[in-house]
Amino acid sequence: MTQIILLIVIIMLAAYIIFLHIQLIRKNLLIESIARKVSGIERALKPDELKKFINELHKFNIRTSLTDDKLFDEKVFNFIIDSKKDKNTYLHYTMDEQVALSILSEGFRFTDSFHKTALPVSDDKLDLLINHNNKKYYGDYIIVISISNEIVAFYASELQNAGIKDYSFENILTEAPPVKNENSETTYLLPSQYIKGYVNYRTGEVISNPVFNPGFTSPGFSENIMRIKTSRILN
Repeated sequence: MTQIILLIVIIMLAAYIIFLHIQLIRKNLLIESIARKVSGIERALKPDELKKFINELHKFNIRTSLTDDKLFDEKVFNFIIDSKKDKNTYLHYTMDEQVALSILSEGFRFTDSFHKTALPVSDDKLDLLINHNNKKYYGDYIIVISISNEIVAFYASELQNAGIKDYSFENILTEAPPVKNENSETTYLLPSQYIKGYVNYRTGEVISNPVFNPGFTSPGFSENIMRIKTSRILN
């Protein structure tokens, strides 16, 4: 009798576990369906991607409404992500439109490391969504920076050939000499030709830069490498 009761209990527990598993699958399918509707992702999400999205969705729901964000509107998304895939694209967030306009005309100023404030992005919509949710509260305006793969490869190779390992190619792409700011940080100015424009992710407004040229090069770039190399020889 005891064995029969134990068997019944085991069967009931197994049935309950199967029920919970089915509910979990249904919940994940629902969340994935929402993910596709929000971001336009057409492929099935992998388990780790789904987990990331769920975590971001919790934070996203707490802070704002889905309808406030125009990042995945066709016009905005296509401006940010180039389908040709022949460029490195980075995003920088700012609160002030005047700052965005200044970057368009003057270039992008950064200290020491370009990647402190410039976020690299790919054409993966889920990756873009997660990175955007982490950075969007720095401002409504997204500066889109785009540098051709050929420029990146060429100057990265030039640095390597010169034996310069503690500089990134972004530090070389400046026509103005780097200067020290009030905090004794080295400040660089990426030319305005690499600024594609900016978008307002809340309104969907897109502003293009008329001088945008992702393949822009300058004799000053090679001079920067020579300057660094010469300085090290002298020191």
